[in-house]
Amino acid sequence: MTRMTSKIMLIIKFGVLVAVVLIYWYLPGVQKFIFTSLSYLQQHDFDEVRQYILSYGVWAPIMGIMLMVIQSLVPLVPGLAITLANAWIFGWHLGGLYSWIGALSGAALDFGVAKWYGRPVVERLVDSKYLDKINGFLERNGVLAVFITRLIPLVPFKLISYGAGFTAMPFWQFVWATAIGQTPAIVLYSILGQYLTKSLKMAVVITTLLMLCGGAVWYYRKEIRQRIFFCKNKE
Repeated sequence: MTRMTSKIMLIIKFGVLVAVVLIYWYLPGVQKFIFTSLSYLQQHDFDEVRQYILSYGVWAPIMGIMLMVIQSLVPLVPGLAITLANAWIFGWHLGGLYSWIGALSGAALDFGVAKWYGRPVVERLVDSKYLDKINGFLERNGVLAVFITRLIPLVPFKLISYGAGFTAMPFWQFVWATAIGQTPAIVLYSILGQYLTKSLKMAVVITTLLMLCGGAVWYYRKEIRQRIFFCKNKE
């Protein structure tokens, strides 16, 4: 990379940061949307989330997607809660689609933040000890690690996305592993979310099945890595 190219990239990175700050502080309604919706989610008040999202009228689907994107940067707000809420608001078909788009966009955003701005910025959002553990796992298993952890909803998406951004993993490999890996959980939890008040036992069943699925993929990881991901065995 030439010195001129480096300067251009530095200007772009700085420009993006400035744009985000300006949007956050000066675009009407942005702060209110972020704090109000995330507050309801942290309180597990899904009825208030539903009413608040629907109050945006024709923009409600966009708000559902943006909520999933925003949570990727915010600790203590699980994407699962938003998946359930979107399905309850829009039905499992559309709600699942909005959650899928938002989750993929949020993961790409986290990956980009780590890749562009590096560890000092990410450590303001995530404890460094967790990043150390995730980095080792990703370095050993590559894109397969992203795929497996997307299958298991108990693994924080943002940790994997940030960690992947620190590796040499190509962006598009990360995207498609995330896109495919997150699909089963989002579909199943969206179906669950449509019947939110009647499905607490099913949540346990679905989570158990997804964990078993993730465990099976991990057990056969050598074969999967060689046949699907076309990677050399690192073990």
